[in-house]
Amino acid sequence: MTATTPPFEPLVALTAALERAGVRCVLGGSGLLAALGCVDRVNDWDLQTDASEDAVRTALEGRGAAYKGGDTLHADSKFTLAAERAEVICRFAFFAPLGVIRLPALAAGAWRGVPLASPEVWAVAYALLGAGERSELRRERAEMLFTHLTRHGADARAVRALLAQPLPPPLAARLAALPAHEG
Repeated sequence: MTATTPPFEPLVALTAALERAGVRCVLGGSGLLAALGCVDRVNDWDLQTDASEDAVRTALEGRGAAYKGGDTLHADSKFTLAAERAEVICRFAFFAPLGVIRLPALAAGAWRGVPLASPEVWAVAYALLGAGERSELRRERAEMLFTHLTRHGADARAVRALLAQPLPPPLAARLAALPAHEG
């Protein structure tokens, strides 16, 4: 399946600029789903990084990035770049009943030269987002990723990292039940 996406060249240039500044990032969201053949449309690019907000702000200087801090659900911060149709999520995390759930920017291959995020991480992210705004779409995306992981196996390293977080018990059980392999 060939996906309809925003222009790819600005994404490649953005990831290269971030890397040159020492900010390692991975492509998640609908870009990851498109790379896995799960969706045929990407509206914008979601980049995830474990770098600090200050490091990302410095790396994006002069690019017209708009900043958004956390809210009642998101325990992270973001920079939106309209020209690139991209968002850079710094230290991806959610507030949850059992504590803050931190989702690491683990790499899982590449798509057209752009590092891909862990499908395990984004399955958890979409599951956590499934209770909020646009919840049906996000639950569907979580299901797509869990189905992919059931068919292809999960990275045991990613599963261990996620199970160390205060996940809701049903989500932790689902993640733990995935067939896993050592990366």
